[in-house]
This record gives sequence, C-alpha cells and structure tokens, in this order.
Amino acid sequence: MLVVAAVAFAAVAGKLTVIQILDASSYQRTADSQDIRSVVVPAVRGSILAANGDELAFSEMRPTVFADPGEVTSAATEAEALSKVLHRSATAVEALLTENTTYVVLAPATSSAVASKVSALGLAGIGVEQLPVRYHPDGTLAAPLLGAIDSAGNGVSGLEYEYNRYLTGHPGKLVTVVDPEGEPVPGGTLHEQAAVPGGDVLTTIDPALQYQVQQTLVADLRRTKGDWATAVVENVHTGALLAVSDLVATAGRSAHQPLSATAFTHVYEPGSVAKLVTVSGALTHHVISPTTVLDIPPELLVNGTYIRDAEAHPNEQLSITGVLAQSSNIGATEIAERLGAADLLHYEHAYGFGRVVVPGFPGESPGIVPALSQFSGTTLATLAFGEAQAVTPVQLVGAYAAIADQGLYHTPHVVSALVGPRGHRHPVALPGPHRVVPSWVASAMTPMFEQVVSSGTGPNAQVHGYAIAGKTGTSNIVLPDGQYSQTRTDATFAGYYPAQHPELAEVVVVEGSRMYGAQAAAPAFSTIARDAILDLGIPSYGPQPAPADTSVPTINGKVDTALLGY
Repeated sequence: MLVVAAVAFAAVAGKLTVIQILDASSYQRTADSQDIRSVVVPAVRGSILAANGDELAFSEMRPTVFADPGEVTSAATEAEALSKVLHRSATAVEALLTENTTYVVLAPATSSAVASKVSALGLAGIGVEQLPVRYHPDGTLAAPLLGAIDSAGNGVSGLEYEYNRYLTGHPGKLVTVVDPEGEPVPGGTLHEQAAVPGGDVLTTIDPALQYQVQQTLVADLRRTKGDWATAVVENVHTGALLAVSDLVATAGRSAHQPLSATAFTHVYEPGSVAKLVTVSGALTHHVISPTTVLDIPPELLVNGTYIRDAEAHPNEQLSITGVLAQSSNIGATEIAERLGAADLLHYEHAYGFGRVVVPGFPGESPGIVPALSQFSGTTLATLAFGEAQAVTPVQLVGAYAAIADQGLYHTPHVVSALVGPRGHRHPVALPGPHRVVPSWVASAMTPMFEQVVSSGTGPNAQVHGYAIAGKTGTSNIVLPDGQYSQTRTDATFAGYYPAQHPELAEVVVVEGSRMYGAQAAAPAFSTIARDAILDLGIPSYGPQPAPADTSVPTINGKVDTALLGY
C-alpha cells in the first residue's frame, strides 16, 4: 500500500514539475491572453407621459453596430461585406471604417436580425452593443415642450432637460473575464450590477387636444401670413395646461415647431387683453362699478401725448362693458388714472405678470413690468391698455383663468407627478391658489367679456351653442431697431368658456401678420374651443348672450345690481 501511495505521489510531483517548470511559459501565455473587461450597462431613460398615461417620449434598448477603425484589417473587404447587410453603399461604409478614431457608429438603433448578421460575419474591429434609443410615438406632438436629448442621452431642452436627472436613472456594471477574441469566458462573470431605469414624468397634456391645437395653428399661420403663433389651454380650476402649441413660419410660409416652447419663453406686448388687469383692479378698489359710465373724447392728452382709440369717433359715453367691448384705450386710461400707478402694478404682479409662473420649465421668461421708479409721464396710460410691458402667453392664460375661477389664481403647470420605476406616483408640489380679486369682481367681468364676443370686437371667437367670454388684443410688434412697426402686429384673443360655468381658459397669439386680434387670433380661438368642448364633453349652459347696449351692462335684459359689490 505504501508503495502504491509513493508511486502516486511521484506522478503528481512529476506533473507539477512539468507544469511549473517545463510548460510554465505556455500556461503563462494562456493566462496573459485573458483579460478582465468592465462594461457600463446603460439605464433605460424614463418616459414622458401624457395626462392619460400614453407615452409622448420613451426609450428602449436597441442594437447599434459600431467599428473601431484601428482594429479593422481590410477596410475595403469589410465594407463590401457590411454594405450587403446594412444596405448602405460600400463606399460610405469604407469611409467610416477609415476614420481616425476608435469608435464610429455604422448603424444606430438597427434590428436584431441585422445585428445577428453582422455578428455572424466575424469581422475584425466590428461590434454590436445594446444602447437606449429615444422614440416619440406621436411624431412631433408637443415637441418644443418635451424637448430633446443629445447623443450622450442627456436632456438639452424642455422637460427632457428640466427632469434629466430623474429620467436618466442609474447605469449598471458588468465585470467579466474575456478570451483573446474578446468573448466572455464561461463562468467568468466577476461582478454584475443591474441598471436602474429612470423614472417617468407625468404631464398634464391632453394628446388629442394637443394634436388639434397644433393643426389649427398650422392653418391659422398660413391664413394670416404671420411669423409665429402659439396657443395655450388651461383648466381654470387646477391650473393644469392641457395643450401648449408653438409654431414659426419659414421663408416659404410653411409652419414648423421651434426648438423651445415659446409659450413660456417668448414675450410680447399683449395689447388690450391686458385691460382685464386695469378693469378688475379698479372694480376691486371701488373707483368704478359695473354701471359706471365714462365720457370718452376723440383723443385724450396725457403728459403731452395724445391717446387715441383704434377707430376714430366723436365724444361718446361708454359703460365699463363698452370700454371692453369697443376696446377703448381712452377709457382704459381714464380707469387707470382713477386706480393709480401703485395699485395697477399690484394687480399686474398678482396676476403673474413680471415673474416666472410655471414651476419646472426651463428658460421661462418672467416678462417685463416696469417698476414704479421707471414710470414716465405716459407709462400709466400705456400700461392700462397693454403696452409698456411684455408678457408670455402662459402668463396671460393664467390671468384669464383666475377671472374664470371667481378670482382665484391657480399656478399654471405642465407636470403633475413623477412616477417611480415601480409605478409609484409622487405629485409635484405646487403653490396653493391665491385670491387676486373678490369673487363679485370676477362675476361682474364675465358678462362684460361676453359682450366683447356678442357685440364688440370678438364675434369671431363665438362657438355655436356656447357662451364665450373673452377679449381681443392688438399691438404693433417691436422691430430689431427698437421702433414699432406701422404694419405688422401682435394679435391676441384670450378668454374662457362656458361663460356661465367656466372650465377652460385659452389664449391664441399670432405675431407678425397685418391683422388685428379679432381677425388673426379669434377664429383660431373659436376652432380650438369647439374641439376642446367636444373632446372633454363640456356641456352647454346656454348660447352666446344677445348683443346688449354697452352703455350699461345687462344680464338677460336687466341690470344686475348684485354685481355692484357694495
């Protein structure tokens, strides 16, 4: 037995001698040929969701064919083989394979079938990796709002930028042993950490309404020959923005979406739609009442400057309803002089002008409202009818939504919640509503705004079977040299509906046409309002009121003393 053990021991010792001494260099070469590879596993970017949960933007892992030109043995031969699989010209592929770099993409986001065929070729320097690819299932729907990502997968604009950290997730890591051919060695996984996908961003956008708004703006921009157009629809009870559309015209008069959401970033002089601030502030301070009648001269001298209305007229008397319905700048000036500069500025800010109003949207402009110390002798007058200031369409729709909701201002917002990878919703914190004017003031202004549409400048905003409350606005655009254009305008219609029980506020702006707000913006407002009413199933509470005598505001033919607020 001892002899057998001795023989076995000698055999083992002999084998070890061969391995460690005689064949050591061979085994060392095999060990050296193996390598440890550490690979970052990309996380799938989270989705941006519509209010109903549909994906407006999402990512998925797709195979990408790449090359390391430094490892390519024969660019011409490999290009010829790849061209048949990638369906690209051999010349184009060869040009990529000879670039002075270590990484070049040959086919991004290709199919699994193509990726398998490329791998089967076994070409030197050619590889396939899984990378996340961003998709927009509805094409360009709300593209400026959603934003874009760069080649590295990072958000660079819009919601993609604002919520980039949340959407990105956390990459994983895979550490493996590979053979000389770069293939994983069986059982050679040393460390594996799974990637954590990014969270989702739940927006307030209604996709059907968003699509209809975009189509309406395309037609309106073509009809008006404007340079830029935007439309915003807001839920008056929550501040949720249901649709935000932006378009710019090309030199050939076709319409396309800009890179940024101009409803948030573009400022302009709103014109007479800003009379909402002047009138509601003056009503609140009891310097006018709904039955106040003003003497309106043909022109009003203010600190050496004559204020005139858009249409020449003799001396006339207008009620406050008449001032709004006929869009009298002289009437607005007289009201502002009663209110005073300090109080007018108070309401400008209370309605959101001069400050950023939408939480969580990058690049939003606060607009421009002059400080009291910056007032000239005519600033009070021009501010009263929507000049000497600059606002965004989103600020404007928030102001009209406040009147629609009985004087309560709700923060306009486009994101309602962040959704974790496991589906748990985290509502976005928003400032609570604040009261801008008493409810009686808001109630008093609705029949006035109805008469703008019934008997004043806004009949093109009417919707059959429904009552619309709103206001036209027109201002001359500011040219690059700082002067006002004498022919091109910023045209606006802002309002809410149904007037008796408002659900939605809406603003349409067309810049650069040669039309008034009544001509350029009101028709599009009507079309969008009709679509919103049908899509959301909003009931009618009665048709547009009949035209009334705008010297005294009436409701159903009678003066409503309950609106006086005293």
